[in-house]
Amino acid sequence: MGSSGASVEATFFGTTTVHLSDGTSGILIDGFLSRPSLLRVALGRIAPDLGRITRALTRAGVTALDALFVAHSHYDHAMDAPEIVKLLGGRLFGSESTLHVGRGSGLGEEAMTRIADGDEHTIGAFTVRVLAGLHSPGNRFPGTIEQPLVPPVRASSYRDGGCFSFFITHPGGSLLIHPSANFVPGRFDGLDADVLYLAVGALGVQPQQFQSDYWRHVVEATRPDLIVPIHWDDFFVSLDRRLRPLPAVFDRFAVTKAFLDRKSAESGIPVRFPEPFEMIRPFAR
Repeated sequence: MGSSGASVEATFFGTTTVHLSDGTSGILIDGFLSRPSLLRVALGRIAPDLGRITRALTRAGVTALDALFVAHSHYDHAMDAPEIVKLLGGRLFGSESTLHVGRGSGLGEEAMTRIADGDEHTIGAFTVRVLAGLHSPGNRFPGTIEQPLVPPVRASSYRDGGCFSFFITHPGGSLLIHPSANFVPGRFDGLDADVLYLAVGALGVQPQQFQSDYWRHVVEATRPDLIVPIHWDDFFVSLDRRLRPLPAVFDRFAVTKAFLDRKSAESGIPVRFPEPFEMIRPFAR
């Protein structure tokens, strides 16, 4: 891997939010830091919380950004993204629905780029390949956002707008960030990832056949050296507190954990659950 691999740092912020930097360029995936309470999401209207956003970025030492890629436009992926771009600079990359979230927050067209399946975007020494996919089963808010979305709004206003995964390569190595626990057969065949950020949200409530198919089409296809589970934590709880699994009404985390433990033992691929603000050097092994 060499020294160029050691220079890449990845910081996890809960849910599917991951920051990558090689000391020269910075990329954020999603960027959901407000994490409003379940009560507010269920009954009220939600909007970015600038206090929580700035506290989280400050704690992680993220002071500038080149690109922010949004996996889909549900609120727990897209809501804070425009505010982060306004704070740190860089460009918002997402679906047309995500760009409507940007427009509703007053982000200019010059700071946004629409993405589509197969696109490749060069960010410094990083290359980000966009791969369209499927939301995890039980999508609560399907559809598209048809006009600029001005918060505060109901959580249901954040329609998914199409789902993407991101295959990110760098001279130091490669990683796949797969933010929704679903699969398209054959989609990742031929992609070799050193590290796989693997969404496991609601995986524990899926049939065993789905779980094993998911492993086959995502993990076995990409043959990573390390799996970092994402979208497992209770994103209704502030990042000021320790991460904990989603409540049992949404997921069965113990089932997911047992499945990952078994598959990790069978395959020899280590699985490492990240802490919030934990920084790893994904290619420096």
